[in-house]
Amino acid sequence: MRIICLLLLALPALADDLSDARAVFEGNLAAIREHNRDKYLSYYLHSDLLVRGGPTGFTTGYDDFAKGAGAQWPDLIEGSDIHLTPLQPGWVYGTYRYRVRYGAEEHSGISERLFVKTPDGWKIAVTGAERHHRHPRRQDRLRRRVQSPRGDRRRRRERDVGHAGAHRRACPLLADRMG
Repeated sequence: MRIICLLLLALPALADDLSDARAVFEGNLAAIREHNRDKYLSYYLHSDLLVRGGPTGFTTGYDDFAKGAGAQWPDLIEGSDIHLTPLQPGWVYGTYRYRVRYGAEEHSGISERLFVKTPDGWKIAVTGAERHHRHPRRQDRLRRRVQSPRGDRRRRRERDVGHAGAHRRACPLLADRMG
């Protein structure tokens, strides 16, 4: 019963945390769109405890992060499918899908953030991104499959059934179940 009472007392605080974290998220994207370096940096934890992760690895610290901020702004940035989860009062974890374009080059992927409540307001304490890579070989294979004549598909099906038949002969116990 005590746990339920504590949870009921914490729910309004968690709802406020979610809206505050969402405001930081939206403000961060707006600063990027505006190419406003000072505003952009104001959303991050000004500490050696700021954590950044990505394709190049894991780094910590605000100072190195701030040195590179604003060196290259994207022509377009979109954030969608945001999911925020309160971990405890003052801590919110979030993920979202991103799409950025620098000239003709476009990237998309999943990004994650850990928002923390500090005496200076809500800040991003952990940031990371994982870029989606397109697989042209896989796309070409699928395209060829769709465009291939019927005979090719029939031969592949016969080949696959032939393999299944060999398994049935090798495993008599499964043959009854497989038909």
